[in-house]
Amino acid sequence: MEHPRTSRRAAGAALAVAAVLALSACGGTEGGGSAAEADPNAEAAAQLNQAQLVQYGEAAIVPEHSEMGTYSRLVSTRQTERLRESTTLDKPECMDAVNAWGRLPEVRDAPASLATFARGRDTISHTLLRVPAEAAEQALSTSVPEGCGRYEAVLEDGTTASYRLEELDVAQVADGSRAFAVETEVEGETVWMYGLLYRNGDHLGATSVLGPNAEDDYRDLMVGFTRKAVEREDEITA
Repeated sequence: MEHPRTSRRAAGAALAVAAVLALSACGGTEGGGSAAEADPNAEAAAQLNQAQLVQYGEAAIVPEHSEMGTYSRLVSTRQTERLRESTTLDKPECMDAVNAWGRLPEVRDAPASLATFARGRDTISHTLLRVPAEAAEQALSTSVPEGCGRYEAVLEDGTTASYRLEELDVAQVADGSRAFAVETEVEGETVWMYGLLYRNGDHLGATSVLGPNAEDDYRDLMVGFTRKAVEREDEITA
């Protein structure tokens, strides 16, 4: 299956600043296998990987863009950190506007599974981590800094991206959740990312949907996928 390419530069800009959740949509996981072999969390991450969906409607998993291991060691996490270092924001406090949870020590050290799905030009990413319940609660309690409803970023190559961030009122998923949408304008192209973070017992999960939102269905897609993912988690990890 060919992985969707929704403007590599535009998607890269959006993800560098706003969405560690979906970085695999334009990155790839070369080298992830050898890193996982020496990873102390490899076994626990493999168990989480078994709890991932493999299909949701027309969205099918893309194995070569999925990975597992300690969260801080994932290729997608390391790519995000490199992009963060080379990106300049007009409001630096907005760098982690929607993914501050990913910098918590308990999250960085946690076993994780990242599954990526393709549906035409749309990409769904689902990250599942095993963390202490207290850390999951703390992750959910992180809030968007004041003034980050709109901001701009400049990449190392000079590309400028404009962002509009909105928190969404979505019915609770699992033991607690929060959701948001980010609209990104890059070189005349619009890229949307809808994201949902949730706690399910001692699991922390994050779903993101990235692409043009041509069918205007990302909100429903995100929520429906996540509810089905929680059902799968409960079935496998019970």
